[in-house]
Amino acid sequence: MEDSSRKKGLLEWFASNHVAANLLMLLIISAGLLTVFTIKLEFFPEFSLDIITVSVPYLGASPTDVEEG
Repeated sequence: MEDSSRKKGLLEWFASNHVAANLLMLLIISAGLLTVFTIKLEFFPEFSLDIITVSVPYLGASPTDVEEG
């Protein structure tokens, strides 16, 4: 016997209410399409980098000699 006073879960409710499920799907798809056309997209965004790396070969020198110059 089924208990008719049992609370339905959200998934069960959408399974029994096809119109509500389809309206929710339509709302989600519409919101996604609206977002796709209004989002700002940059393929090569500009950015600044505040790091400089200098690499110079100093053959035959120890790390101390290189550091002191």
